Amino acid sequence: MNTISHRSLVAVFWSALLAACGPGSEVEQKEHAEEEGGHHEEGKAGEIRLEAEAIERAGIRTGIVERRALGGGMAVPAEVEFEPTSLAHVGPLVPGRFVKVAVALGDRVERGQLLGVVASSDVSAARARLGQSRARLIAAESAVRRQQQLSTEGIGAQRSLIEAEAQVGEIQAEVEGLRRQLSVFGSGNAGELRLLSPIDGVVVDLHATLGETASADEAVFTITDPTKMWVRGNVPELEIERVKVNTAAIVRLHAYPDLALAGTVTYIAPSLDEKTRSLPIRVVLETGDVRLRSGLFGSIELLGGARDERVLVVPIDAVATIDGQQVVFVPADEPGTFRTQVVRLGRRAGGLYEVREGLSEGASLAITGAFTLKSVLKSGELAEGHVD
Repeated sequence: MNTISHRSLVAVFWSALLAACGPGSEVEQKEHAEEEGGHHEEGKAGEIRLEAEAIERAGIRTGIVERRALGGGMAVPAEVEFEPTSLAHVGPLVPGRFVKVAVALGDRVERGQLLGVVASSDVSAARARLGQSRARLIAAESAVRRQQQLSTEGIGAQRSLIEAEAQVGEIQAEVEGLRRQLSVFGSGNAGELRLLSPIDGVVVDLHATLGETASADEAVFTITDPTKMWVRGNVPELEIERVKVNTAAIVRLHAYPDLALAGTVTYIAPSLDEKTRSLPIRVVLETGDVRLRSGLFGSIELLGGARDERVLVVPIDAVATIDGQQVVFVPADEPGTFRTQVVRLGRRAGGLYEVREGLSEGASLAITGAFTLKSVLKSGELAEGHVD
């Protein structure tokens, strides 16, 4: 068994390192290899010391731990849907026949605008009942006035006056009910039902033809506000812990590859879809787009955290694994000296790791060259041992 000196092994390591890191004459490389104390010195346990020239040649740079929004999470399948509050289905409340269709598919309409007119015998009957009730109300009010006069003169009984007033109240309620019914039907000629748009929007579906019969339970006009849509997605079962309400998202559509719409997760279903074993979510877009259509397919890129959540991050190149632990290299007390710092990492996205434990914001570390520093550290440990 031969014992290899620390000086000899490090000389060999640095000869190889300098040859790989940059140009230089063989004489220069030999001088670097022979000058152990000038480039790699053994310090405290877990520490290594390098000269400035060696650090530069190896491309080792230092930086600080920053707090950022960690983007580039995961993408899940998605479909565009109308937001229910921006969607209205309009149809006659009674059966009838279309005598006017005032809009066409794709027309933009305002709230209260006429969509169509339906002639209905039910509306005619309601208007007739309203007319009859109004006549009865006039007669009942006249009877009350007569009873009031008789009561004042001491001729009529008080009971008759009370009964007349009660009858007026009943008829007034009947008239008010018929008025409300007809107000729902809409103002128009006798026997006509006017269909009005309840919202501002665009006519996206229409099943009304002049002269065609419409049933009471049929929606013949569909109006929606195209600027108010949401996107439904499905998160795989194994990834559900990565999505929360207020998680930031980017929506991309197959039909428009260059379109990227920012949004936020506003709803997470309380249970998984039994068939797909995925968790339904809903994303509300920050701004609408005229190209959006219900039923368009695409993807939701979940950015991994709430839109305002900023987490501690380090570059992937700053991390090394030593003896099963993830570590970074932080500057020690003396210039050019680094020591290992064990860290606990979280999500990985966009060339960054989330740091959950081990470092604080603003802490200094080597942001590149972790592999080189690990190699130098391991070479020092090997040099102190024995090789058969």
